Amino acid sequence: MNILRLINESEYIQINNHLIKPDLLFASEDFADDDDVAVEAEVNGMPFVLTVADLEEALPLADGGFWLETVGYVRFVSRASLH
Repeated sequence: MNILRLINESEYIQINNHLIKPDLLFASEDFADDDDVAVEAEVNGMPFVLTVADLEEALPLADGGFWLETVGYVRFVSRASLH
């Protein structure tokens, strides 16, 4: 699945061991530029930002998550999958 589409279908993001509701979680599938912010959140009181370029480097994992060298484990989660 296209990672940008997955972002747009999600309400939460798991970053390593943290499940958070981001302030911004959106990316245009058709008109995304590398420097566009796709994810903006706060993790442990620190700002967390992923750009489209960051996501293009993501390595898909078998469990539906992604590995980003600069971040670690990232997974986009919908409310339905939490139940």
